[in-house]
Amino acid sequence: MLASRKYLKNFSFSIVSGKLYAKMKAYKLGKVGNLLSTSLFHACARLDMFGLILVEPEDTYVSLGYFDNIQEILELQRIKSLGIPVIRREIGGGTVLLAPGQVFYQLVIPKGLAPFKVEEAYRHFSKPVLETYRKLGLEVEYKPINDIVVKSNQRKISGQGAGDIHKAFVFVGNILLRFNTELMAEVLKVPNKDFVKKVLDENLTWVEREKGKAPDFWEVADILEFEFKKLLPLETCQEIPEEALKLAEKLKEELTSEELLFEETGRKHRLIKIREGVFLRNKRMKVNGRELSISMIVEGQAIRFCKLNGLEFENLEKEVVGLNYDQESIKVVLERFNAGFLLPLFWD
Repeated sequence: MLASRKYLKNFSFSIVSGKLYAKMKAYKLGKVGNLLSTSLFHACARLDMFGLILVEPEDTYVSLGYFDNIQEILELQRIKSLGIPVIRREIGGGTVLLAPGQVFYQLVIPKGLAPFKVEEAYRHFSKPVLETYRKLGLEVEYKPINDIVVKSNQRKISGQGAGDIHKAFVFVGNILLRFNTELMAEVLKVPNKDFVKKVLDENLTWVEREKGKAPDFWEVADILEFEFKKLLPLETCQEIPEEALKLAEKLKEELTSEELLFEETGRKHRLIKIREGVFLRNKRMKVNGRELSISMIVEGQAIRFCKLNGLEFENLEKEVVGLNYDQESIKVVLERFNAGFLLPLFWD
């Protein structure tokens, strides 16, 4: 299914699997600054400029998912003191830290070229990414719905997001060559930064960590382009049209505005997703002027680790581990220890 007359005029054609498709561009841009590694794919989608964008951020910044609540998930004063910008995407996926050492693939295609079901779309468009990691010497696998993990240790090495923008289906993700878990822990709104860094280190990984060295952008981009061309008719292009750059600059102002960043999304961040099936809860509260906090890991539906700080509740911690993570189960245990007042630490 072809998207529009404009789409037909701008591109040549190719036959793929017996079907006629308009050829799209593969833009290999290298390092880009000014938050262009996020604003550009939004601009391309708005302009019906379909294709694949391959970029590496020149700057370090935080990208919020479409539904993320900035005040619940980010340590705003710390981010401000570090001079780290924040931008909100118009597609899903969690909050991510972008920085040099990450190669982003951003697929902007007519909606008719994407599988109708979300999980099928993730699975389908993850194939080129899986092959890219394998060609870099890493055995990886797709973990529904939007993670790619290293087979041997199940650490997440790529997170992905997708959604509709204007007339386009957009699928984005990254090849992690390097990643700063300490800085990621710093920007999250959690009381125990060291614990969060430890959890991140246990559940995330990157190419340099796994292989002892990392390739440069161009080597990775060449592989990604080659693999994505197996799925879609793409023509290599090194320069992005000026029209897209101008719109990207305008959209950057919109996507970083306080109005959009602080927009009420209705989402409660009870748990922070670290990778598929592994979640973190790291909360604090005050009781009679005393600050209490919790560090907890939930795997699947069960609590796997719990540490209460500020009170001596060792037996309670042991009793909680292994419980299903649901309000009623937690409430029953807390009441048995005359600790019902701690429920907001575990659940809100």
